[in-house]
Formats: sequence, structure tokens, C-alpha cells
Amino acid sequence: MMSRAPLHHVVRVRTSDDLEFLRAGIMDEVLINANQLENSPESTAAALRRTALPFSVDPMLYRFQKPGWWRNHKGETKRNYARLGKLYVEGTSIELPAGPLVDVVPTDQEWRVLACNAISYQRSRLDMPTQLDLLSNELPHELHPVRLNAPALVSDSEAEDRANRLLAEASVDAAQEPVAVSVIVPLQRLVDPRQLDRLLGSLLRDGVSSYFVWTPGVTEERLLADHTVFAGLLKLISGLVERGIPVGHLHGGYVIAALHDAGIAALVHHFGWVDRGEPAQQSGGGPRSCQTYVPSVRHCLRFDRAYQLGRSLDAADYAERYCGCAFCAGAFANGQHPLDLLLEQRTVTVGASERHTPTARAVALNTWHHLLSRRKEIEAFNAYTAVEVIDRDIRRAAALTGDRDTGRFSRLADELRVG
Repeated sequence: MMSRAPLHHVVRVRTSDDLEFLRAGIMDEVLINANQLENSPESTAAALRRTALPFSVDPMLYRFQKPGWWRNHKGETKRNYARLGKLYVEGTSIELPAGPLVDVVPTDQEWRVLACNAISYQRSRLDMPTQLDLLSNELPHELHPVRLNAPALVSDSEAEDRANRLLAEASVDAAQEPVAVSVIVPLQRLVDPRQLDRLLGSLLRDGVSSYFVWTPGVTEERLLADHTVFAGLLKLISGLVERGIPVGHLHGGYVIAALHDAGIAALVHHFGWVDRGEPAQQSGGGPRSCQTYVPSVRHCLRFDRAYQLGRSLDAADYAERYCGCAFCAGAFANGQHPLDLLLEQRTVTVGASERHTPTARAVALNTWHHLLSRRKEIEAFNAYTAVEVIDRDIRRAAALTGDRDTGRFSRLADELRVG
């Protein structure tokens, strides 16, 4: 049955560079990573005041779960995580970052204090005037999160399930209002029905405003290639939806948006456009790859392939067969082909070799292109059933690439029909 409530569109802020892309009208809400907030509280506050978008804060506690997850590519503890960890463990004997979190938290009471500190952080960290506010005669717009998020760990085992239950209960007590609970399920438990049942059974019900699921490392290609993985995700979502509590997804894309009919009420995504399954550990480093999001096939293609498919199209054919987002339409209106801008690249030296990477301008424009395209996808799933949207997208993909990219749409439709 199709969900009656519109799919809520949330964007995740991970870096200060993301702040320039916040705009009312092309997103419904902002989710700010706590480590980014700790890194740049003033610029984040200024951006939120400028846009007046609703926001909440992801506590990012899971990053302290394993040593490798809070370190940079050099193996060093990132300074913003060190500062964040210090705030979270105030009033406890916990040392962060020191070792695996389940090993360094000695008592249930200290889990509760940690949760209380994380809730306090979300409420108070942006309660500050910025430099621009100090120069203004007007009172600054107060910043209050629209929801409070219980800190959570990746549910690798029943030990993490127990810790997550304690954290959720303590968060409700500290907040004195319902909180959002993250359900972070690794692949090995997602595909094991008995383990998934145990995990679902451990989750708090009372005092929960919403659940937000996440399956680290599971790409859209993996979901569509492996029926067991897709079935596990549907089982997870349906098991939560049956409780009558809204369910969102913390790192979603087109495939997750298609689960709106299955009960997904909110979709969160960051500003990157290459699908890497969003692993739990620290990632990044090195120059960007030359890939661009192609809306007609709903996934990324290499620059050379995108050029081959779309550069010869005029404005009308491009909008019909490749992309109809506001950026691409605006480029044509200004006498430029959008792919000349989106596919701009330069050569960089990495070690002893050279490789191509998008220019800074191309990165910014691809970000807008992806964001605007994602918004149109969400609007489509709000207006039509998933099968109707997918059937239309099959025809569009076939017009651009023949049968090469229609198979993934057909697999998604088949999974939804089975589900």
C-alpha cells in the first residue's frame, strides 16, 4: 500500500563545503554530523540561520566504536573527534578515543551518562551567536533541533544491541520527549533472519518518535544483485513499520526512495553522488574520480561514457532522455551545454602516476545537479507509485542507452512486487 505521507527529504552536512548548498525548497530538512558541527559551529549556525531550514544533529557515536573509525588516512585521531569525544564522556571514567567502545564503558550508568551528554550536545551546541549576529541590531534566530537523536552503535552483536537499548532509554529520559532511534545493521545480520529478529526484539518502542535504518557498506548495486540482501532490508523495514512509528533511512538513494510504498517515510542523503554504500568507518582521501550522476539511468557513469551518451543531444532531447533538472535547463538557456560544465576535468599527480579528477567548478556543479535530480526523484515517488515511476524510468533509460541500463530497474520492480 502506498504511504499517504510525503517522503521527507533530508540532506546530511558532513563538511563546511556542504553549507553553501543548503536551500529551502530543494530539501525539507538538514542533518548535521556532530563532528562537522564540532569542527565549524559558527559557520554551521550562520548557514542554518540564513536558510531557516529545520535541522537535527547526528551524534555520530558509532565512530568511536572501533579505533580505525575515528582516525584519518594517516592513522591519526582527527581533532574534531577528539573534542567531540571529550564532551561526550564528561562526568564519566570513559576515555575516548581509547579502544573499542563496548570495552571502555565499564557500567550501565556510564552508558546513560554518555547518552545524556549526547542529548545535551544536540540541544546546546548551536545555542550561540555568530560574529554576524554580534554585528547586527536584530536578535539572532534561535536554533533548536526539530528532533533529538539517540546515540547508537553499529549492531554487530547482542552486546551492541544491549548498549543501544541503554542509550535509547537514557536518551528518552534525558530529553523528556520522544527521540529518534538509529538502527544500524551490518550485512551479516541483515541476511540472517534469526539475528535480525533478535536485533528487532531488542529495540526500544516507548518514547521513540522515529526509527532511522542504515546498512553500512550495502550499495544499491548490492541490493539489486542479491535477493537475500534486499529481502533482509524489507524485513527490517516492515518489522519497524508494523510498530506504527515512522521509519527513515540514514543513507539512501533512488532504490531506498522506491521503498516509500513499503513504508519508508524519510530519506537522508549526503551531497556526494557516487554510491559507495556509506561504510561505517572513516573513508576518503585522494582525488575524486571522474564520475557524474546520470538521472535517466539513476546511477553514476564515467565522464567519457556520459559525454558519449549526452553531449550530442539538444536541449529538448537532453531534457527528455538525459536530465531535466534546473541546472541543466539553465545551462542550455545560457547558451552552454551542461555536460561541458559537469564533465570538466584536470590532471593531478598521485605518487608516481597521473590521473584525471573533476575541477573545483565541476565538483560544485555536479553537487547541484545531483541534489536537484534527487529532489525530482523524491517528488516523483511522492506523486506516483513506485512501479509507475520505475516503468517510466525503464522507458527513459532505454531511450538513452538501449537495454544496457534497464535491467537494474526491472530487478527493482521485481523485488518490490515480491515484497
